[in-house]
Amino acid sequence: MRKFIILSCLSFSLIVLTACGSSEEITEYIDVSFSGVDTMGEASYSLNDEELIEDVFDINLEDEFPDEETAEEIDTMLDAYKIKLENDEELSNGDTVKLTANVNEEKTDKIKGGEKEVTVEGLEEPKTLTSKDVEENLVLNFNGVSGRGKAQIDTTFDEGFLNDIVYNIENDGTLKNGDKAKLDLDDDFVETLNNNGYILEEDFSPTFEVKGLESVAEKADDIKNLKDVKRYLKEELNDKYKDTDYSIGPNKKYEIKEEALMYRQFAEEEDGESSSEMFGSGTNDLEEGHGSLIGIYSIEQYNVSDDEEELEEEFTAMYGFSGIILDDDSKANISKLETVSEEKDDSYSLDSVIQLYEGEGYEKVK
Repeated sequence: MRKFIILSCLSFSLIVLTACGSSEEITEYIDVSFSGVDTMGEASYSLNDEELIEDVFDINLEDEFPDEETAEEIDTMLDAYKIKLENDEELSNGDTVKLTANVNEEKTDKIKGGEKEVTVEGLEEPKTLTSKDVEENLVLNFNGVSGRGKAQIDTTFDEGFLNDIVYNIENDGTLKNGDKAKLDLDDDFVETLNNNGYILEEDFSPTFEVKGLESVAEKADDIKNLKDVKRYLKEELNDKYKDTDYSIGPNKKYEIKEEALMYRQFAEEEDGESSSEMFGSGTNDLEEGHGSLIGIYSIEQYNVSDDEEELEEEFTAMYGFSGIILDDDSKANISKLETVSEEKDDSYSLDSVIQLYEGEGYEKVK
């Protein structure tokens, strides 16, 4: 039958017009639409494949289901074209968008490709968001310590969208007093604004002064009353490992030797075990707190009974303070220091214990 039609078409022009027909122009079934705001619009397309199938195969999909052979032809046809939009972003009303449809003729002769140009229209006039708008309607508070500060953001915009959008600050988490905090203008933020009818003014760059963060010393020697802190540390240590004096029963006696004094400005923010977790016997304040001064001590614990002393245990202890916050005079408030302590049994050498803390950012105090 196919050979007969071809031969007929070659022989009779009338049959060419009536029996052979012509391939459908696929671009006639493609709609181009526009979204966004003027100057920042985007173009997209959609193919009305249902109408295309009905016209090409002369069927009504609502009333009949294609037979197996026709269904295969439909699948082949729908896999035979590629559509491309040129200049489909940052559009303004009046711009022209070019759509090109290419068809693989080796797969199907049911459709043919082509081109068409569509004029951009219907984009909304954008509202302009200014630096002044943002600076007047974002309320920022800065929490934490200087150098590791984080921004807390509240809004007072009248419009709901501008109240609900997520605002972020560049370098959040490493802010320090005196910085000029800037709004993070990543692609998602700008796209969200555009999709809701806003564009940014030229040179948009709202800034906020970072202030109010607590201060911790960069080095232990920057603590003006370091001698007082060290003296208080020694007093607290001796109270923790205090010789007992019970009138009945055995007593404990401790020999304490300071091996190292170490300091860390900022707690490390990383996954994995901290040395505190490795010690496995106490607080996580050491890992969480900034401004930590710790001592590493070799301790011998004796059992004293009837004037006889017997070495009961040897271990390495860490004892110190975390959260050493400085006032305006760079002095630590002794009454607000947080105590941290851990013990390591004698299966660990002194050097290995010190190395563990050095690995967490502690440095020896000279």
